[in-house]
Amino acid sequence: MARLIVPTLWVMLSFLAYQVYSAPHAKQPRQSAGCTVDYFNGIVPAGATVERVQYTTSGSFSESGNIGYPSAASGLPPLCVAIINNETAGYRFGMFLPDVWNSRLLVVGNYAFLGGINWLDMGPGTKYGMASLATDTGHSSGQGDLSWPTTEQKRVNWAYQALEGSIILGKTLIQAYYDHQPIAYSYFSGCSTGGRQGLKQIQRDPDIFDGALIGAPAWDTKNFMPYISKLATLNLPETADSSIDDASLFTRLHTEVVRQCDSLDGVEDKIVSSPSACREAFNITKIRCDVTVDKTGCWSQPQIETAQNMYSDYITDDAKFVYEGLEYSSEAEWGTYLFPADPASSSNVRRNFDVQYERTFMDYGSNWQITSYNDTVVDDARIRDQEVQASADQYDLGTFRNTGKIILYAGLADATVPVKHTSLYYDRTVEAMGNVDDFFRYFQIPGMQHCWGTPNNVKAPWMMGGAGQAAQRPPYNSGFSVPLGNNDTRHDALLALMDWVENGNAVSQIIASEFNFTDTTFQNIVTYRQRPICMYPQTATWDGEGHQDDASSWHCT
Repeated sequence: MARLIVPTLWVMLSFLAYQVYSAPHAKQPRQSAGCTVDYFNGIVPAGATVERVQYTTSGSFSESGNIGYPSAASGLPPLCVAIINNETAGYRFGMFLPDVWNSRLLVVGNYAFLGGINWLDMGPGTKYGMASLATDTGHSSGQGDLSWPTTEQKRVNWAYQALEGSIILGKTLIQAYYDHQPIAYSYFSGCSTGGRQGLKQIQRDPDIFDGALIGAPAWDTKNFMPYISKLATLNLPETADSSIDDASLFTRLHTEVVRQCDSLDGVEDKIVSSPSACREAFNITKIRCDVTVDKTGCWSQPQIETAQNMYSDYITDDAKFVYEGLEYSSEAEWGTYLFPADPASSSNVRRNFDVQYERTFMDYGSNWQITSYNDTVVDDARIRDQEVQASADQYDLGTFRNTGKIILYAGLADATVPVKHTSLYYDRTVEAMGNVDDFFRYFQIPGMQHCWGTPNNVKAPWMMGGAGQAAQRPPYNSGFSVPLGNNDTRHDALLALMDWVENGNAVSQIIASEFNFTDTTFQNIVTYRQRPICMYPQTATWDGEGHQDDASSWHCT
């Protein structure tokens, strides 16, 4: 096995940094030496180089050649941009250092296997007055590209080491840049892979963050990646009677789920708020009809059986649990790991992305095909993960309980990282630690898909200050928090987390929002719906009198 480079010097430097638990200083312009390459060259340790330093007052920043995160962060205050390269371990990280800083740090996570610095998600941090930081996870890659994990070092960088080393050195550099003013509070925000990263760092070092906003974490890498491959095998060959061969079939299934299950929570609002009740009541045979007459709207019995297998947990032939199944109301996202599906195309997801983890991370080789998949892959993936340590599967969070807070959230319509597996992490943490309400609270968001968004036929409230959400609605890349004046602790989960950490005001609900566009340019919006998202296992209950689209008409029970 290749020798892994542990940032020992950087760890030692971190002990020299100021304590991060003091009260934040009032916002004030930095008094440091200039935002220059020479200045940072004087404070980085051996093994690291200063790749770029730029002072920007234009309000926008993007990094040329960043294929993982090409979007510019906009609406920025005057700030210093710094990119540091750990040439020894092979990863980079970027920092936004605003002129007016409130002594807080926001670390943001990454998505999927994308390689690059996530500048877009760093941008909102500066609008909260915070310095912000993100890593490239040690490689450069775009959507669906898993060709890069060619060495053990690259795999471990993605798993945890790039982020960990970036935070350790980043904290030291930030404090030095602001004339050794201590970081009062360190926060994390990430969704999907970012959620996994946040949990992993807390598990490795309970003192690394004071608060973490964790969205839909892909925490169980060793079981999640074989699960994705298993989904592909359920739909192969593409021409089989059982294969779901048209994405519109998922739309048809989702529409039927909403029709049958919308009212099971006592309110007809096109939102399936109780998937568990739907699981008991749903009659899937209603979508069966003659596929020779309507191939895009009718399901055959073999296809229905495939859907039922996708709803079911993945359990091996020898009765070992692997991964939770898809939830009812998530069907609009089912195509994520299944389409495009042209057997003759290199873009066929089932025969390419769905097997890339086995080919690269697991060293099966480029010639390994999805048709070779069987349950032994699960065992191999679990063994391999013991070396790479990507899975964030420690449930007892130890002393973090005494020093930090976690808000965990997930959409009930999430099929990219099935929401039931997010709930599994929370449940196992409760099993390991007992009642965790004092430091760890979980919020399920009915109708929300993976990290953000909602199907057009649902329009559920979902926006609540989570990672990546601000860029989904006007002003898009210039946005932060929740638009139209909702940037407060009642509507923004990150602000609510900060209030919990710094002032002791525990979070019991967060008001989520959905908006309507008011013109064809998609640049202007009005509020459509707001509703409280309740601390699990509570759910929002309508008072039976007020307008259903007003948050004041609902309470948590």
